[in-house]
Amino acid sequence: MKSGVSGANIYAEGEITPNPRLQTPLYDQVSRFPETPGVYQMKDANGNLLYIGKAVNLRSRVRSYFSDTHGDRMQIPGMMRQLDHIDLIVTHTEAEALILEANLIRKHKPKYNIELRDDKHYPYLKITAQEPFPRLLVVRRVERDGAVYFGPYTDVKVMRRVAGFAKRIFRLRDCAKNLPLQKPIRPCINHSMKRCSGPCAGNISSDDYRSGIDDLTRFLKGRRNDLIRELEERMASASKQLKFEDAALLRDQIKLIRDASRLQRVDLKMDNVDCDVLGIAQGDREISLAILHFRDGLLMAGRNFLFKRDRWEMSSESRDNVIPQFYMGDDTEIPREIIIPGNAGFTQSTLQGWFDDRAQQSQLAGTSAPGRPPSPRTHIIIPQKGTKRLLALMAEKNAHSYLMQKAPPNASNDIEDLQKALNLPKTPEVIEAFDISNIGESFTVAGMVQFKNGLPNKSGYRRYKIKTVEGQNDFAMMMEAVTRRLRRLTDENGQFPDLLLIDGGKGQLRAAMEALARFDNPPMIASLAKKEEILFSPHLPEPLALPPTHPARKLAERIRDEVHRYAVTYHRKIRGKQFTRSELENLPGIGKVKAQLLLKRFGSIKRLKEASAGEIAGVQGFSEESAEKLKKYIDGNPQD
Repeated sequence: MKSGVSGANIYAEGEITPNPRLQTPLYDQVSRFPETPGVYQMKDANGNLLYIGKAVNLRSRVRSYFSDTHGDRMQIPGMMRQLDHIDLIVTHTEAEALILEANLIRKHKPKYNIELRDDKHYPYLKITAQEPFPRLLVVRRVERDGAVYFGPYTDVKVMRRVAGFAKRIFRLRDCAKNLPLQKPIRPCINHSMKRCSGPCAGNISSDDYRSGIDDLTRFLKGRRNDLIRELEERMASASKQLKFEDAALLRDQIKLIRDASRLQRVDLKMDNVDCDVLGIAQGDREISLAILHFRDGLLMAGRNFLFKRDRWEMSSESRDNVIPQFYMGDDTEIPREIIIPGNAGFTQSTLQGWFDDRAQQSQLAGTSAPGRPPSPRTHIIIPQKGTKRLLALMAEKNAHSYLMQKAPPNASNDIEDLQKALNLPKTPEVIEAFDISNIGESFTVAGMVQFKNGLPNKSGYRRYKIKTVEGQNDFAMMMEAVTRRLRRLTDENGQFPDLLLIDGGKGQLRAAMEALARFDNPPMIASLAKKEEILFSPHLPEPLALPPTHPARKLAERIRDEVHRYAVTYHRKIRGKQFTRSELENLPGIGKVKAQLLLKRFGSIKRLKEASAGEIAGVQGFSEESAEKLKKYIDGNPQD
């Protein structure tokens, strides 16, 4: 049952004493709210959703927004000033309200709710299931392309080793050929090394190859004990039939699976345990959530989320929806146990009810997790001691590590310290830093990074090729970069940064100040010398040498190191293009597109020269004939 109530169309004698600060018809409407579970949707005058929440008692819950001063949650008064009306959806139980709340938040993403967004930084393993002969790839983005994804993996080194084991165990192809081929070809060296089943040569049917992909899927899901038992049965059967070569292959697969499992084994005596473990870490302005996935006692993957602390605190009475949001995806496997922290504000009984309802609906629909029988119940656990408590501490440690990476503590305090140290007239909330990178007089570039409130703002990064300066003149190059940046902001009516931080000493600072003199109301400026770690600023009577542990110096060094990294990366990129792509494009029959494809496949000229004609033919756009011709030309026999 849904009802919409608004301050514009309902006014009645209220049951509560209005706060003089909020004497409006909207305040009095709470007396008409039912005292039942449900979901409330707060909207502004244009009908835009501000906040979605659930309640056991709708009247009591919504009333608190008007009667409480919210001194500990200052964002609520800001939301209430925008509030125009409230829509209600009444449910039978709190568990139903939680399901509805999570669905609505996931669909509408209201301004003041916690938004559960997966981190895209870590890699995934991708099985190209849409292909007749699928491959196993490492990717950074999940797309809706029919492929199957596993991850993200926080330990990239272990992930790559597991992928290497998987390719050897299941003899997966590693080429980009569009299979099946109309005419079989001679397989590459991987087939001779028994690392590929040779589908390009017609040595294996699509059905048999797919059977290996099914085993691979179970392997990556952590169902390795079941997989090993099945392979052992196949090995015994092959031995009885005197198929000793097949039995030996299965024996090697079993050994490799056990070796790969040791990489992910957590030494906590938890074989055959399936669980997800949640950990929370709280910073000054952000909250980090880590979710570790254990299957058959193996740590399969981890996911990380970052929330704004004000939104997290705003949802303190309705925070349980975060967990259902994560498990609502069709491709998200729900384990038998979910371990949650006891200090995060989650309600164990409410979450247990949600998972019980979901399991019941799944059984009624006749669905279950792929490869597993229906599980009657997922248990929500708040551990107090033992192995599960150790797992909870591990998840908390991962959450803290992610928080330190994404939201360094006391960034705002560091800015205030920098302002005081440099004697700046105002707080430098937006800082832009410049650095020059070159080799002698060649490939000269400048990098610029932007920090907002002490944190990198990647969308504000810029890079420049130096155009007007001849010879090695770092001062003139700095002038050009700064001038181009400020002129662009002026032409676009953009906002100048509060502070420019220059990498260098007095000379670079003086050059940048000359550039600033051409503009009205220029930003403040300072520089940091590389070797001496001394700060220079026109706002200081003399250069400033701060101790290594001083927060202002740490912030300046952090910004300086980031702009140096960014400038050097750009310099290497254009230098690499000059040294490699131009060399490729000089070869007969190779244009810009083919040069890019060759570099993408082989990575360098050296590897291309070492590649066989068959490997070159695997690159898009190359036939066997053109690959042979290119190989002969590279080897110095163009006429053969």
